[in-house]
Amino acid sequence: MTERPPKKPIDCLECRLISGIGSIGVGLYLYYQSLQRKRLERYTMKTISAGAVLVGLARLLNMEFLKAPRSQR
Repeated sequence: MTERPPKKPIDCLECRLISGIGSIGVGLYLYYQSLQRKRLERYTMKTISAGAVLVGLARLLNMEFLKAPRSQR
């Protein structure tokens, strides 16, 4: 019998940092770009920007609603 290597945790710190900071960066970029748009485009881009920043913060803080149910792990 061969021994299996230990499994890496599904939600490791490095993965959360990279994806969280990346999502926040995308949100900040969208916000900056929205400042140069017309009114309706500006509000749409700001809404999407806020969503990206919130998802990035939730990812960094390891929020429970982002995780898969235990039955799928």
